[in-house]
Amino acid sequence: MRTATPLLLVLASVLALAGCGQPSGSPTPDARPTASDDPRFLPLAAYDMSDAGHTVGTARWTLAKQCMVRLGFDDLKNLDIDPLPAWPRRPAGTGVFTAVGYSDDEFRYGVQDPRQAARYGYQAARAEYQLRYPQKKWTLSEQLALTGEFIGKDPKAVHGHRIPRRGCLGEADRAIYGSDPQDRRDPVLELKAKSIQQGRKDPAWKKADQAWSACMRRAGHHYATPRDAEIGEDRRREEFKAQLSGRPQDPDVPSALEKQTATADARCKQRTGYVRTVHAVDVRIQNQLIAKNRAKLEKQRSWNRDAVRKAHDILEGRS
Repeated sequence: MRTATPLLLVLASVLALAGCGQPSGSPTPDARPTASDDPRFLPLAAYDMSDAGHTVGTARWTLAKQCMVRLGFDDLKNLDIDPLPAWPRRPAGTGVFTAVGYSDDEFRYGVQDPRQAARYGYQAARAEYQLRYPQKKWTLSEQLALTGEFIGKDPKAVHGHRIPRRGCLGEADRAIYGSDPQDRRDPVLELKAKSIQQGRKDPAWKKADQAWSACMRRAGHHYATPRDAEIGEDRRREEFKAQLSGRPQDPDVPSALEKQTATADARCKQRTGYVRTVHAVDVRIQNQLIAKNRAKLEKQRSWNRDAVRKAHDILEGRS
């Protein structure tokens, strides 16, 4: 099961942070894996809200719709939010380039399925996100009202109404959580990142990297770790050359070289037992981190549960 939905980061070409959105949970949550040898199992997942995230996401967009109507967008009164929309992206042609990064626990150890890799390269997280959260086309005024992501001389008001701080989605978050989630440090996300950082230094993990790297060399690819393969500095150089030669590569479409590399990556993970090894290291370290940080993790879990209860109240008309 995916324990954290893809994180969508939107960056403006003017080097300003245009916004950060994180949909709350998946539309169709699966049963949380409990077997420690299941590569989808992460001890820290017990402290997130992945199983109830869809409820929170639905309440969030329900409130956001009401806010948008209040701001004068009457045509959004019947906006379809099933499935939940993706984080609103700034429309093209507004003088701002957006770069989007996706992260998903399902790909915590990189690509694992050769067939999926052959189709999506290293962009399966993006494909999964877009499948679960369809991107709607917004006008600039709608996108600004929903997100409050102002750049330069963007208007701060629409239809004579001032846009709330962080837009209607931000207003909805504050109603559900009591504050802006972006202003809080999430110990679950921090410790998940810390576990990976520590894990990569573990002798067993390094040995798994070495076995995987040897397999990749036999397939004609020279990378020390799966992370190096995913970053793909060599592919970036080829794509840059293509840009210079007038053959730009669509960033959302994996190149043939990317697909080939990702497929070899996934096959080498299977042949060397890579995921089984690094997952065991990850689970061990996460359990250690939980023992050292239990108080703040319990506080985060309580905060999440309060948000879920509030979301239920909103959807049942009790708020």
